[in-house]
Amino acid sequence: MLLRIRHVHWVLADQMLVSGCNFVLAIIYARALGPTAFGIYALITAAQQYFVSVSVSLVANPLVTRAPHLENGEERTRLIAASLSAQFVISSALALLALVGLSLALASGAAGISGLAVLGLAASSFALPLLEWCRKLCFLKRDGATLVWVDALTYLPILIAAFLLAQAGSMTLDLGVLLWGAASVPVAIGAAVRLRIPCALPAARSFMIQNWRLARDFIVPFQAHWLGSQGIVYLAVPVVGTAGIGAYRSISGLLGFTNAIGTTLDNMMPIRFAEVYRAGGSAPLRKYAIRFAAGVIGVSTLLLPLAFFAEPIVRLLLGSAYSTYAQLIWPQAFYILILFVSKVAIYHDRARLQTKRIAVSALIGSAVSTLLVILLTSEFGVIGLAWSTVLGALTSFLYLVLGMADRGRGG
Repeated sequence: MLLRIRHVHWVLADQMLVSGCNFVLAIIYARALGPTAFGIYALITAAQQYFVSVSVSLVANPLVTRAPHLENGEERTRLIAASLSAQFVISSALALLALVGLSLALASGAAGISGLAVLGLAASSFALPLLEWCRKLCFLKRDGATLVWVDALTYLPILIAAFLLAQAGSMTLDLGVLLWGAASVPVAIGAAVRLRIPCALPAARSFMIQNWRLARDFIVPFQAHWLGSQGIVYLAVPVVGTAGIGAYRSISGLLGFTNAIGTTLDNMMPIRFAEVYRAGGSAPLRKYAIRFAAGVIGVSTLLLPLAFFAEPIVRLLLGSAYSTYAQLIWPQAFYILILFVSKVAIYHDRARLQTKRIAVSALIGSAVSTLLVILLTSEFGVIGLAWSTVLGALTSFLYLVLGMADRGRGG
């Protein structure tokens, strides 16, 4: 129990570090670049987040889902080694894809993009997925101290450099993207080398073959979730412009401190739910999920009062250029509430290795968001974009809850 409590403290410290840095970085970038340039930066980082989600779906999540069910230490060690090999292969492929994709955008004459942005995106697309794998391994081994050091070495240099560049009036879109690659590559490679785990292509192929079903069921909901919450900004650009996208992403970032809670849940609770299921079966797992959901709802509702002070908060943190978009805090607060309670249903199904329903729910939610963003953005502008993500997430959540209720009645 003491080891578990100590690990939780390290995890909370890490998530406060990461979310705090992301929160401050979003403010620095938004103020220094302005809505239009920040909108382009948001489109680039949305692709960056997509690459990370692909990697997590294919490698990291199958690892942390399968490992708690292995009681043999040698089997777990082989699984970790094979997953690291697969991670290097996936990271390399994503870096190449990012390099080609942004190079094509550069060749087409996209505004504000240069070779530095291409280099930065390619480097971060290799390193950030590898870092996320290292972070998942730290959670699996309950090594919170290493987790904090890895994230501190990644985020603090970016934060310091961004602050100094903004103060000097030298912050540009290209440098903002380049900072992520320059900071993440040495840390990711150093963390992986420090593990002293041999890597080989046959091991990577073996991992992907053995875990293809889990990877398939993870990649569908993760990509669907990305499309329904992040990717839809590409559909909205023709209507609201890059300035509208910049305003949407910057104001969403003001509630980014909640990522400390959400990421902590994502990295700890799937393992905990799997342990509850392995120890007692379906009935104790369902009771645990209900109790946990009640606590999550209670904490999440504390966000709603912040929306009453939206305009002064936006004016203070982002500046007057963003104050006309302050009403976006309302749908963002509701979105986070729905997202958090949805996590509980997802952890419940993951623990039982029943991941197909998660994939279906994500597809339904993504379809709703994608359809609504076309309709609502044309009618209501940026606020329509925000509410389309809320309604898509709500649809996905209701599908998961109905599935849990059906299984409960069926025993």
